[in-house]
Amino acid sequence: MDVRIIVETTFENGTTKRHRLGRLSRPSRRAQPEGFGLLLENAKTILGQLQNVILRDQIEETSEASRICPDCDGIRAIHDYRSRVLDTLFGKFEVKAPRIRRCACNAKSDVVLGGPLSPLAHFFPDRSTPELRRLRAELGARHSFREAARILETFLPCAKQVNTSVRNRLGKVARDIDGMEQTEPLGATAVEDPPALTVFLDGAHIRCRPEYQKRDLDVVVGKIESHDRCRRFGLVQQAVLSPASQLRQDLRALGWDYEQTVTVISDGEPALPNLVRNAVDGKVRHILDWWHISMRIQHVENAVKGLLQSRGFSGIPVLFKRPAETLRWYLWHGKVLTATTSLQWLMVDCARLVTDDRVVTEAARRVQARCRDLYSYLANNMDNLTNYGQRHRRGLPVSSSRAEGCVDDIGNTRMGKRRRMRWSPNGAHRVAVVRAAVLDGRLTGAYQRAAA
Repeated sequence: MDVRIIVETTFENGTTKRHRLGRLSRPSRRAQPEGFGLLLENAKTILGQLQNVILRDQIEETSEASRICPDCDGIRAIHDYRSRVLDTLFGKFEVKAPRIRRCACNAKSDVVLGGPLSPLAHFFPDRSTPELRRLRAELGARHSFREAARILETFLPCAKQVNTSVRNRLGKVARDIDGMEQTEPLGATAVEDPPALTVFLDGAHIRCRPEYQKRDLDVVVGKIESHDRCRRFGLVQQAVLSPASQLRQDLRALGWDYEQTVTVISDGEPALPNLVRNAVDGKVRHILDWWHISMRIQHVENAVKGLLQSRGFSGIPVLFKRPAETLRWYLWHGKVLTATTSLQWLMVDCARLVTDDRVVTEAARRVQARCRDLYSYLANNMDNLTNYGQRHRRGLPVSSSRAEGCVDDIGNTRMGKRRRMRWSPNGAHRVAVVRAAVLDGRLTGAYQRAAA
């Protein structure tokens, strides 16, 4: 069989154009399994031809509409035609775009007249379509730059893609996202009762490029949650002039009103809540992550279990087993002083344990070290402890597991050490910004607002 492809364009003024794109031949006598239907190469060729036809007709119609002066409704003259190369998802095309002279009605005003107007330059200032820019950035945030270029070339009839082009496009999109979010108006200020905000923070460590004289680079990642919305973010503090300002924009996007108290849940690293304090410049409630407390309690329990299972242990088991088993209950219910007292007595009992068995002595020292580690951790974060059981019963978060998920989604998946890539602070920051926007679905929304 033979398939003919004809495209008919109907303009707004009622005129029509017919374009013959080509034909496909599928002889039945020589049919093969690979010859049924539309093949990828055929589809890429047809899509390229279809894009060329639609693009040229649309430029023609837009240019004719742009000749009408918005002030006097007169027809402006065409100055000349210039060739422009327009890069799209379905190919790179060279089109002739008209330049329109300015209307004579503007000469009566005091406005300084400029050169001819180019309608195509107004829509495509960097000579590429927004969809191509967005897809390059999204694939660059999900895969390596070289792999993103290969995927684009495999499935789309676009021009030859280079990994450096994908990287540069992702950097420009990241700058556009930051600039767009800083300049767009805040629509949530009119809310009478703004929602409570909780910020989950953590850090991801990625390999740094050798010229920066350090081995690892810290990427701050996290998640901001209200009762009905959430927003991921990622940033490298060395790559931005004001990390607090960027985090402040993320808080404002979820309805923060500069007076509301923000709750921060982190693992006890002082730099992370300080970042939120600088952004808020007001009330911040820091809560220590329960998961990190629970893991340190687990270390104490395992060390005590190893001591009790030692063959030469001659002490009273209940003096060691009872404090270790009650630590978790005390801290979960906010009884911090009772928990620290139990830790101190446990360390004293281990010091009083007299034995000639070397295995028992090493096990007792191990218990003391684990207790000392937990005691120091609680003492350094005494103001950040709370009644975790009460928060849990009220449906409030007690763990920074959301931030741990962001570490995997933003940091490790794209920039983890297993990827065998080294990053500069600027490059890591741009990838983190775009990947957070991709995961939240903000990348498409940002371009839709820009187009509107």
